[in-house]
Amino acid sequence: MDVLGTAVVWLVRLAVLAAICVAAVYIRLDAVLTYGRVIHEFDPWFNFRATQYLVDHGYQKFSTWYDEEVWYPLGRPVGSTIYPGMMVTAAWLFRTFEYFNLDISLNDVCVFIPAGFGVTATLFTMGIAYEASRSVNAALFTGFIMAIIPSHLMRSVAGGYDNESIAVTAITSTFYLWLRSLRGPSSWPYAILAGLSYVYMVATWGGYVFVLNMIGVHAIVLVMLGQFTPHLHKVYSIWFVIGTLGAIQFPIVGLLPFQSMEQLGPLGVFLIMQVLLAVDKFKPQIDDKKFLRQRNNIIAALVLGGAVVFGALHSMGIIYGLSNRVRSLFIPHTHTGNPLVDSVAEHQSTPNTVYWHYFHATCYLGPIGAIWAVVTKRTPPKYFVFLYCLLAGYFSRKMIRLVLLLAPAASIAAGIAADLIFGWSLTILSAGVGEYLGGSSGEAEASAKAETEETAKSPEKDKKAKAGKAGKEKKDLDGRSLSALYNSINVFKLSTDSTIKSLQLIAAIVLPLFLGVHLLRFAGHSFAVSSELSHPTIIVKARSHTGEPIMLDDFRQAYWFLRDKTAPDARVLAWWDYGYQINGIGNRTSIADGNTWNHEHIALVGRCLISPEEEAHRIIRHLADYVLVWTTRYAGMAGDDLAKMPHMARISASVFSDLNANEYWIDQNQRGSPKLMKSILWKMHFYGYDPSIKLSKFEEAYTSPNRMVRIFKVKDVGPRHPVGQYPKALEFVLKKSKAYKQH
Repeated sequence: MDVLGTAVVWLVRLAVLAAICVAAVYIRLDAVLTYGRVIHEFDPWFNFRATQYLVDHGYQKFSTWYDEEVWYPLGRPVGSTIYPGMMVTAAWLFRTFEYFNLDISLNDVCVFIPAGFGVTATLFTMGIAYEASRSVNAALFTGFIMAIIPSHLMRSVAGGYDNESIAVTAITSTFYLWLRSLRGPSSWPYAILAGLSYVYMVATWGGYVFVLNMIGVHAIVLVMLGQFTPHLHKVYSIWFVIGTLGAIQFPIVGLLPFQSMEQLGPLGVFLIMQVLLAVDKFKPQIDDKKFLRQRNNIIAALVLGGAVVFGALHSMGIIYGLSNRVRSLFIPHTHTGNPLVDSVAEHQSTPNTVYWHYFHATCYLGPIGAIWAVVTKRTPPKYFVFLYCLLAGYFSRKMIRLVLLLAPAASIAAGIAADLIFGWSLTILSAGVGEYLGGSSGEAEASAKAETEETAKSPEKDKKAKAGKAGKEKKDLDGRSLSALYNSINVFKLSTDSTIKSLQLIAAIVLPLFLGVHLLRFAGHSFAVSSELSHPTIIVKARSHTGEPIMLDDFRQAYWFLRDKTAPDARVLAWWDYGYQINGIGNRTSIADGNTWNHEHIALVGRCLISPEEEAHRIIRHLADYVLVWTTRYAGMAGDDLAKMPHMARISASVFSDLNANEYWIDQNQRGSPKLMKSILWKMHFYGYDPSIKLSKFEEAYTSPNRMVRIFKVKDVGPRHPVGQYPKALEFVLKKSKAYKQH
């Protein structure tokens, strides 16, 4: 190709790249275009409130922040129990805009961060695809898919200011820099950047454990495949040391890289690497077979010794076992056994239907690209892509939330597969057109005829040649059979057989058309799903009785009531789901929230809600000034507090042995059990609508316009107790509780 042709090709590629970046942003803005610049869901409101505190008070105070307006009366040490990466990023961006006199509010920064980081995640994912395929076209196909794939959108639409919206960029940047560091001896500085990127990942999301183990597994697989080199030792050691030293600086991580079972594997790989390097120094002094035998014996002894030490330290309590959530990823289960964890929908195992919804065309393209990685000439990046697809696919099956981890892997594998299909089709069609225009078919036939005549003249020579070839093929097939088989077929050449050639040409026309149509359908599906994912929860789109579209803003109106019509130090008891919004929008003290760090305290809140009025009031008067319940059934929406009641009962019963969760239920006719119908949760749902229901210890303070939220004022509130411990007045109920233990 001449200079002009090359320039045109690269201009087209740059245009495609620009279109990919624009699409990655635009598809994530549906929520802003429809609902305005609004923070979504529940957790993002805590993140926004924490970011505001960081901007107002600086990082030093933020890192030691003990929040007395949450988890009343206990409070929470926020600064040491969160991943601060996203807050620091948002605060830095806000200050940067402020420095350049750009009038962009902190709210707007937080709203648009997911959309912006959707672009960076796409670019780094393209980088991984390029390292694996060394094809710019494969990287562009990957970018097209990653920019709009619903499994990535599910955590990166504008307004979804949550850790995962930034974490995907941290994941893909760490993986890309790790693979880039493996390219050659001069690439080792990329290991430093990979280590720093991993530190940012640790600062951002608890999913850093997956990144840590993914690189550890990749490294040990390379060792097991006989690809250990001083360069592999160097880049892994640099990455591990920098990453680990950075990780332990965060209080939420601490010494877990040396104490947590789920993080010890990469440490073991690091130690094995050091032993292998030391052992390799003796290689020139002994023969290969003896060297390999001795090295394997040393590694086996090291693993055995490590297992013994691990067992001893674990029994002493120095090394911790797997956490409940991680353990649930490795055992067959419908529920984890922890009623609090099981009450969260995103912690459930993933149904098969989710995959087509969130991955669409990549469901069949992805496996092609993943298999390609182990069929063709194998390299460390190709092994990585295969392992990434395998492990992310496994974990995505175990928990709906982890579908996000598979998004980059599926995009890479599908992008590579698309490039293979289009590349093969172009090669075959070009060869076919070349034959037609240049008459190369005749030349091919003449060459085949000459080869036949030569074989006829030298039968003995041919026999030896075939024997040698067979021996070589056998050797290849014994070692790398799939790769040898792929190379022997040589599908990228146009066959000389007229029938096969015709089939090749037909396939070369049909396959790109088929794939193109499905990629267009994939794009349409992705934009449709984007609209679904862009509902902010805090505002609900609905239709009036006349069919006109309307916005139900009951939730914010209820929180604004708290903000504007209650005392600044008012405490609000509600189910833990709403705690972040009570703090973030209502600016009032909550009793529990989505951090869910204290199982027993949440059980106490649940007990309050499912107890009869007299008993509930005896507890609540020492905790709160108001009680807030969601009653969305009146607006035709499922999922209100009565629907969540079974979770409340199970969580409460797991701590209070005098409660029986089976005594709280709602039948198909929406009639509650006798105990449930006596609870304040039931009464607060139907008070004022059912004349038979009376309340004496609580009075209605507010009901939202569409009856989706109700707030009740607590009568005869007890004296306020200092934050830090429970008041003695609650000892009567606390003595009935026991510390929850996972079975």
